[in-house]
Amino acid sequence: MALRLGMRFDGFDPVGETIEIAARAEAAGASTIWMAEHLGYREAAVSCTAFLQNTRRAMVCPTAVMPYLWHPMPTAMQFATMAELAPGRVGICVSVGNLLNLRESGIEKPEKPVRVIREYVDALRALWAGETVDQEGVIWQLRGARLAFTPPQEIPIFIASTGPQVLGLAGRIADGVLYSGGLSLASIKKGAAFAEAGLAKAGRDPAKFRKAGFVYFACSEDGKTAIESNRRKIAFLFRNSAQAENIASVDVQIDHAAIIDLVKQRKIEEAAQMVPPEAVPQFTVAGTPKQCRDQLQAYIDAGVDEPVIEVSGSAEEKCLALDVIREFTSD
Repeated sequence: MALRLGMRFDGFDPVGETIEIAARAEAAGASTIWMAEHLGYREAAVSCTAFLQNTRRAMVCPTAVMPYLWHPMPTAMQFATMAELAPGRVGICVSVGNLLNLRESGIEKPEKPVRVIREYVDALRALWAGETVDQEGVIWQLRGARLAFTPPQEIPIFIASTGPQVLGLAGRIADGVLYSGGLSLASIKKGAAFAEAGLAKAGRDPAKFRKAGFVYFACSEDGKTAIESNRRKIAFLFRNSAQAENIASVDVQIDHAAIIDLVKQRKIEEAAQMVPPEAVPQFTVAGTPKQCRDQLQAYIDAGVDEPVIEVSGSAEEKCLALDVIREFTSD
């Protein structure tokens, strides 16, 4: 049976370029296309609507929709509209979100995240079912809210997190979980255990639960340029203090505080130099085509049933990455 594999974009590149790569990824066998919602960059849901119009089969999934910034009513309207455009090809991923992004938006500390995400998922499902919704949520209220139309097919809901309580919630109520990009294999296994515990507690069938994971992916003939490319990805990711436990899960010395300080000053290239080259394959897939195949298989073995790859590098290197995708998705 062929592997279900996705392609992920981060919003850093021009939208025309991502549309082209999304179409090529689908042709290479990608079954899902994910667009990250990094504040200040290309918007995820708008980009995914463009992907829908330029692909034929792949499901699109904006991620992560943050309840602290996205009210459930306009969100339900937005995704129901997308689903009407392309029935059965729209998903949503919900998460607390990046703490740095939330802080920049005026939210210093997300209040009661487990309850907020649960209320958000409940509200979306009820609205998409055509119900009239009254909900006194922690950060919003719905008082007789109702959609005038409903999605023609169910919209699967993923929950993304690195925290044990929210991962457990994903196992209890979501259609799937999304593991964040840049996690070590040890962090993936630890997160999978929390989600599986939630599944067991709710008495749900694990076979019907999707386990996706973002994977930073860079491939080059010599392997060296791929390593350099993903050093920048890791540096940007490690700007978040919440990455401390993930960093500690590998046996490589990384000056996390220095990386945070440099990224705060917008010195991304200098921050990347603080990431030791030997750390790159610990948190991402990077190297020669063979090394990338082996590393991707290690993520699958660790519990990522649906790898979602973000491809970096030159046009030639992206072609190499698509070749690896074809190998994993062919029967």
